[in-house]
Amino acid sequence: MNMKTLYIRLLMFLAVSITVTSSVYGAHLVGGDISYECMGNNKYQVRLRVYRDCASGGADFDEFAFIAVYDDASNLITELRVSGRGRTRVPDSTGNPCVIPPPGLCTEYFDYTDTVTLPPRPGGYVLTWQRCCRNGIVKNVASPNSLGSTYTVQIPSNDTLCNSSPFIENVPPIVLCNNQTLSIPVKVRDRDGDSLYYELCNIYRGGNVPGSPTPCVGDPVIPRPPCPPPYREIPFIPPYTASDPIPSSPAFTIDRQTGILSGVPNEPGTYVVGICVSDYHQGRLKSTVRLDYQFTVTDCIKATVSDMLTPLEDPTILCDGLTVDFTSQSNSADVFWDFGVPGVNTDTSSLLKPTFTFPGPGAYKVTLYAGTKSPCGDTTEFIFNVSNPVLPEFFWTGQTCFEAQAVDFRPITGFPAGTTYLWEFDSTAAFPTFTQPNPPIQSWSVPGKHYISLSVKVGFCTYTKRDSIEISYLSANVDAGPNQTVSLGEWARLRATGGSDYYWYADDEVEMSSRITANTLARMEEVDTVKFYVRARDEFGCEGLDSTLVFVLNGDAPGPINFFSPNGDGVNDEFDLKSINPDNAYSLVIFNRWGSEVWSVKEYQNDWSGVDYGYNELPDGTYYYILHDQGEVIYKSAITLMRDTDGRP
Repeated sequence: MNMKTLYIRLLMFLAVSITVTSSVYGAHLVGGDISYECMGNNKYQVRLRVYRDCASGGADFDEFAFIAVYDDASNLITELRVSGRGRTRVPDSTGNPCVIPPPGLCTEYFDYTDTVTLPPRPGGYVLTWQRCCRNGIVKNVASPNSLGSTYTVQIPSNDTLCNSSPFIENVPPIVLCNNQTLSIPVKVRDRDGDSLYYELCNIYRGGNVPGSPTPCVGDPVIPRPPCPPPYREIPFIPPYTASDPIPSSPAFTIDRQTGILSGVPNEPGTYVVGICVSDYHQGRLKSTVRLDYQFTVTDCIKATVSDMLTPLEDPTILCDGLTVDFTSQSNSADVFWDFGVPGVNTDTSSLLKPTFTFPGPGAYKVTLYAGTKSPCGDTTEFIFNVSNPVLPEFFWTGQTCFEAQAVDFRPITGFPAGTTYLWEFDSTAAFPTFTQPNPPIQSWSVPGKHYISLSVKVGFCTYTKRDSIEISYLSANVDAGPNQTVSLGEWARLRATGGSDYYWYADDEVEMSSRITANTLARMEEVDTVKFYVRARDEFGCEGLDSTLVFVLNGDAPGPINFFSPNGDGVNDEFDLKSINPDNAYSLVIFNRWGSEVWSVKEYQNDWSGVDYGYNELPDGTYYYILHDQGEVIYKSAITLMRDTDGRP
């Protein structure tokens, strides 16, 4: 260094020492480069681009950038004081439209541009800018926040051809997706049409943290002027090198002719990379632009993600046997399902939550396509092992009559080992719940309908069968015999069936020959209608109750006919009660031999022709009737209906 250069440096240091010592120190630099374009007449337009991390809270861009111009002997020719313009946010792009970078990233750049006149000279010129410090999260460099950056470019010796350096046009993506294939072009313009050569290269350090020794006069954070060459290379941490700066398989490389970055990064982190672009004219190197840049490798999110609910997340979706309710968990509503049934093409759906029934048990590969109309569509597959539905069934045996109830419940379906059971009866049952396959003999404290459920849990699936049982009261099939008519003072013959033990009683005081036999006699000593009841118990202990009516007639009163033949022959076709219903004022009720009412009328006109309420002819046989006046019995007896008289008048 000659005395003139040293004198200039000392003057500059004294002039700016007050302002420079207030320079902001902050780990914020992400990268940058310096290039130039020859404007003619020995004028060069110099462009410095500086990238910073705007998410780290580090120092902002400097208001001015100081660019030193040296000759080939490292003598300072001049220093440019260049103002910045055009703060621009770098898009949070990965270079791949089908993936989305994570939030929280921020990179922006500032361009500093100035014009300088530099006549051709042997050895050319070196343009340099320096500043500390780098982003502290860089993984492939030791103590990056204590290292600055040097961006430098050469103007060739005796540049009478007005050379322009390569100019990097595009902004590289700030994010590289982990385990995603890269194909990122570095777009470079060379106004002279020279041949371009791309390579991964060393980058330079420059500037230091406050208090660090520096070979240059002035503030070590922003040397004034920037230091002359030669420049020290950034020390990469092994196994990283300038030519292999990012962990990747295959390796992270750049095509020397096309400038396309490729590789598959496989370790998240932030890495600094040097990319050199050299221009050659007729085989002779003219200049090299050195892009110092920081990439962040991270796990990116696909713009379209295909995802479905599977049995790994919810095993119960296989609980309905061959029918499965599917759910798309994709971030796109544009979906298409293929349920994987071999040999058919109708097993598809475009619903977000389709239901599909498989033709039989088996393993089916279900495929879900998401974003079918997008170039960024995604696909996922899963094997669904479906089986026949589990149908828990049970049966019961035993007595269901209330008096002798004893019901034995048993499951019909066989279940695998490990199945859990839950029998649920109601609160009136002797055992309201039971958790074994075969519950104890069951009974209830009240008669009526009772509900039963059996729930079985097989794996993650619970299946339930519900049914009901009727516990009946006095349900034995007991018959007290048909209604009958007797004269006053006669014995009524009562005959019961359906039991093994009997007990007779009546709704009036009546003398009976026996109350505990199936057949008994009852002496009818008053003109009235008496209802007799028989309660019986069968051989199973079940009880039943039935009744019969005995109509008592006064033997001295004139009686109506006891036979008629409604056959349309004009003789005895109507049931004529004129002898006891002369004014047609009484009501008539007709019963069949089982005591069921089949016909009735108010103000009977003595014209019943042996039909029921629907005017259907009743079968031949004996019927019973009551003639009454507003509930007061006038007369009751039996009547024989016979259409085929066989010559009987």
